[in-house]
Amino acid sequence: MSAYQETKVHGTHDFPFVVYQGVVPDWLSDFPLHWHEEMEIIYVEEGSVSITVRNAEYIVSGGEFVLIHPQAIHSIRQHEDDHGFYHNILFRFSMLESGAEDICRKKYLDPIYNRQLLMPEYIDIKHPLNKQIAPLIRSLLSKREEKHIQNELLIKAKLFEILYNILGYCEESDKERVYEDIVFDKLKLSLNYLEENYTENITAETVAAVSNYSVSHFSKLFNQMTGESFTQYLKNYRLETAANRLRHESTKVSEIALSCGFSNLSYFSRAFYQKFHMTPSEYRKTPEL
Repeated sequence: MSAYQETKVHGTHDFPFVVYQGVVPDWLSDFPLHWHEEMEIIYVEEGSVSITVRNAEYIVSGGEFVLIHPQAIHSIRQHEDDHGFYHNILFRFSMLESGAEDICRKKYLDPIYNRQLLMPEYIDIKHPLNKQIAPLIRSLLSKREEKHIQNELLIKAKLFEILYNILGYCEESDKERVYEDIVFDKLKLSLNYLEENYTENITAETVAAVSNYSVSHFSKLFNQMTGESFTQYLKNYRLETAANRLRHESTKVSEIALSCGFSNLSYFSRAFYQKFHMTPSEYRKTPEL
């Protein structure tokens, strides 16, 4: 997966629906800010995880879930020392359309996609939608590995039912939200730039210019969006990238550190230990669960 804008089709072109699993922190302590064309439901089965949608952070526990609009920027990370087991359900609205003149697309799907209708994001255990949707989500999870052709009809039926229930709790967007979305869309440009140039000696000044903001205004907005300063976020992104490479490559630790933007190996080792509580070499030898 791309760290920011995911361009791959999740599922297949004919049936863009897929379910992933995640374990925090055993598989990954952070899945950094990213967005994609698909609507996403993140369902936490056990434990708890921190899920950020735009600039709102939710601590989501077992049996709870988050609804994410297409193209909405979001991230997943470990909450304090908690462990969490979760599922990501992703699907494109195109799989629910019957054609350009589809009335359901015009009346219900387009307003959600265009963020004219806003879905509730965090569905805790007491929210009325939890009782309505959680059984449908669990049904989708049970079908993720089955190959029977009838499941495609059942999956579409469940997704329609999920959206039908969600629509009862949607709210119309207002001017404040429209402005906020414009800001986030501009900040996505900076995140794309960071992803493409994180190996270089980039600065907040350079990245702010990409979004056409002053450094002070960019720094304030970036902190609101990520909960971190630009410098801290860049360091964490580099460390996560290095950790992923250590898991899957035999390249020397020093070469990985250098190619991830760390010119000082001692600093890289200290920063890595502070984040993962083990040295890079120890991390490489730890089996992925």
